[in-house]
Amino acid sequence: MTIKPIFRIVLISIASLAGIIDGFSADLESRFEIRSLNSFLCPSDLGSEMKADTLKSKVETWTAAELWAQSISQNLKLEDNAIVLEDNLLIENDAVTLGSIRSEAWDTLSKGRIIRKVLELPVLPAKNAWISMLIYPMVPAEPMSGGKLEFIVNGNKPIVYELRHFWTSVPIPVSYLKMGRNQIDVRVHNQNEKFRVPMALSSIIRNIIGQPTSFTGNSERSIDNGKTWRYAGSSSNLAEYPIRLKMQAYAKKAWLQTPVINLADNALGGVVYFPVILESSVIKARIINTEGSKWQTRIRSGNTHLPEAGEWTAWRNFDGSTIPVEGNHRFVQLEYNIDPGTGNSTPKILGLDLISKWRTTSSSGSIFISEVKNYPLIRTSFDFVHENPALPELQEFRKQFKLDQVVEGATTEWEKIKRLRAWTSANWDWFLPNSEFEDLLSWDASKILSGPLAPGNLSKKGGNCLHYAIVFAQACQSFGIPARIVNTNYAIWGGHELVEVWSRDYEKWIMADPNFDTMFYDKTTGIPLNILELHDLFLKTYYPGGEIIDRDKWSFEDRDRRASRIDPNDLPIAMEAGGNAFSGKITKDYVWWKVTFNEANPGYSGGYGFYNTAEVRWLPRSNWLSQTSPLPVTHGRTHWGWDGYYAWTDSQTPETPEHRNYVRRPSDIYGSLFQVDFAVQYIQDGEIRFDLATYSPGFDHFNIVQNGVKSSIKVNGAKVKLISGLNSIEIYVVDVMGNSGTKSIININYIPKAG
Repeated sequence: MTIKPIFRIVLISIASLAGIIDGFSADLESRFEIRSLNSFLCPSDLGSEMKADTLKSKVETWTAAELWAQSISQNLKLEDNAIVLEDNLLIENDAVTLGSIRSEAWDTLSKGRIIRKVLELPVLPAKNAWISMLIYPMVPAEPMSGGKLEFIVNGNKPIVYELRHFWTSVPIPVSYLKMGRNQIDVRVHNQNEKFRVPMALSSIIRNIIGQPTSFTGNSERSIDNGKTWRYAGSSSNLAEYPIRLKMQAYAKKAWLQTPVINLADNALGGVVYFPVILESSVIKARIINTEGSKWQTRIRSGNTHLPEAGEWTAWRNFDGSTIPVEGNHRFVQLEYNIDPGTGNSTPKILGLDLISKWRTTSSSGSIFISEVKNYPLIRTSFDFVHENPALPELQEFRKQFKLDQVVEGATTEWEKIKRLRAWTSANWDWFLPNSEFEDLLSWDASKILSGPLAPGNLSKKGGNCLHYAIVFAQACQSFGIPARIVNTNYAIWGGHELVEVWSRDYEKWIMADPNFDTMFYDKTTGIPLNILELHDLFLKTYYPGGEIIDRDKWSFEDRDRRASRIDPNDLPIAMEAGGNAFSGKITKDYVWWKVTFNEANPGYSGGYGFYNTAEVRWLPRSNWLSQTSPLPVTHGRTHWGWDGYYAWTDSQTPETPEHRNYVRRPSDIYGSLFQVDFAVQYIQDGEIRFDLATYSPGFDHFNIVQNGVKSSIKVNGAKVKLISGLNSIEIYVVDVMGNSGTKSIININYIPKAG
């Protein structure tokens, strides 16, 4: 079976996180364990001479918290020691094309003008509901300046709302709502006030993305105080207002997949499995059901340690609790699919229980394990698609801009990353595209750097922080260094576009800011940090004691007050500034922890470091050249209204009301690349089989080195004959660019059976 890229995330090395943010490290450490055993002498763990036909049994149980930490799921969360349904439902139809900055994509709300949105509600009842609308004040010119709006839902009494953030969070009585069509009218409360409203254009779907428009005229406007109405936009280019309903309701189907479960004995050294004969297995979830909810349970099984390693059955329905023993499959995985139906309460999963029995079989000879270094594959709830580094467009970009000269002389991959970051940062002076320029619909570094010669792109070279991020990410990708874009924000007026790169040297994801040629590292270990580590430090520093972030209170005064309490010298991190930033004339003396980086512009969001990581959203893929859509339109020029982001939420960071996809576990977004999860199946007479799984963008082959002799395979399994005595075996991946991954290691001492 040929290895294909599998969009799964591998365990991040706990060792690489030592000394950094306590909360994040502790969370990961509690979830995963790297099976690294050195010079153990305990024969019960690391040595084996099996006795035949011995009946054994196993009793294993998982609490809800343990099952949550080890499983993958969507539309579920852990709450009060139970796995429950998410209770957020977003109703919208504008997100796919919201973000254009052309003049035709904007409307005005002022005296005598009313805008209207009709949204189809598929379910009731709901516990609570809010209107989430993107709107920008003109008079007064800022949020939190007294500007007020009136929202009229289905003709009910107007709800007066003071604008405090560009995305509203307007609570509405659920009694105002009804199944089917709901009409929301919006007007100014004070007649001297004025607001700008962005619109999503149907032409972007039809002409650029190449799909038929899904807009059906659900947005209208009146300029005569409601006497007459016409559709938003124009007859040839319908538009939708970014007015959405966020409901606290159990309306989304959900699923959970358990970890891979070993029905028999534990592996020798954590990786070596001996043949067994399964007798019986019973597995049962502890569930509290609710009226109206529907469940479907499925199962799959195999004799390799992970489905990704191959030779597993397809998913099939599973009724009852007795696991079929046909095929003698020692590994199983369960999937629970939940349809909440029409209920207004959630089912609960409280845990999982297993009882199994099996018989051992004989082996020829004894095996002792003196060292194991393995990287267990951690499956993720959210797929992430990387660009193929060998893509011709990437390699042409590398050649066109002479990137090999940029990294010439670099002795490590880390040095390559820093040189590419510096090169990107020094390439042009930052500027914001405005309505005179076309929408950014092409995420192509060559076009961004080619200026006016690139039709359909910006009218001059470069752009804002997003463009630095795209150029740097694709520069890294061209060398086989995975990179992805993360957007962050805290201040009212804006945020920042950053890049996370995978470092083979540090074996972790790391944040890099190619706009300012900077990154952050732990003062104790010198290990660079990723975005979520910075977010956790932001909470610990500015919202201590578990205080919950309320972005409706993100005033400049509150921002400055929180910043003034902190002595940057006391922080556990520091910034590495390369000093090559063209933008803003940033130098090595850039004071990153100050609220503003430019005293002449004190109102801008400032603090382009961890201070800006209150809200974190990842783009779900980085293959922007080989797959042009879906992507946000003119990303970063309006306040991140696209609905495809993976938005982070935790106990202090509430769900953003304008989004729909939330990441709740570090394991769902952070993991390791270019590592090998292996298991060993003992066959007989010293013959073993390796089962291999990896997540390696641009994978080409595995190298297996036994006692210094190397062989290469492109499949996920290989048989190896042990020699009498010490067998030192290394396994690692190689990508299409020739880059090698982390070495997995097993040292086996084999003593053949006498006679």
